[in-house]
Amino acid sequence: MKSLDDAAEPAARGDGKYPIDDFLALQEATPARQARSEATFRALIQAGSRALDGGSLEKISISEVCRAAGTSVGAFYGRFENKEVFFTAIQQSAIADVWDGIQQMLNELDARDAPAAEFLESIATFWVRIYRDNRGLYLAAFKHASTRPGVWTPFKKLGWSGSALIAKTLANRLPGGHDDLLVRQAMQFVNGLLVNATINDPGPIHLDDPEMAGHVSRFLCLYLGVPAQAPVETGRSRAVRKARQ
Repeated sequence: MKSLDDAAEPAARGDGKYPIDDFLALQEATPARQARSEATFRALIQAGSRALDGGSLEKISISEVCRAAGTSVGAFYGRFENKEVFFTAIQQSAIADVWDGIQQMLNELDARDAPAAEFLESIATFWVRIYRDNRGLYLAAFKHASTRPGVWTPFKKLGWSGSALIAKTLANRLPGGHDDLLVRQAMQFVNGLLVNATINDPGPIHLDDPEMAGHVSRFLCLYLGVPAQAPVETGRSRAVRKARQ
């Protein structure tokens, strides 16, 4: 089985696939599990993901994870050799879910020929949710990167592959015509912003702020020259506007 670091570098391959396929292929290479075993596996992955929201990988208690998953410590070690392997499985599962979600979102928008502004608004909302839903996983990977350099590689591949797929779907809808590189550059800025908001949270806009997706959407529209849709005013933005009057 290939390791995560054996996957292709971020460049289009002859078969038209993106680098994320190499990472997701690691899941497909594992032996098939029976339905009951699969349910236990998924329960452990979900419990582990929730545990990461409360602390680092080192602080995760395997016994508490097993208790939350409704299974035994023996069942855990029957599936995962150690915490490192468990973390990789959590990461694989999360990235596979995100990748499926990206493809479904873009297919739906493409099928109804949505305008570019709607594309960008949907992408912004989805992208912010990726970081919100997986904050513990990103934080744990960041803390873990000093002892295991390759741990951040799957996130880089997800960002590159997601951006490439967005560019492939969106580029022809831009006012200036097809510009694959411009779309990928815009998404590079978005990923940088959201990684920083997840790990460092410098403000003034925070990851959990309702306005975050709107700010990302407006940035994408401005960067790509797409007229933005009228923003929906939230309670907080309304209060800010009134305070400025």
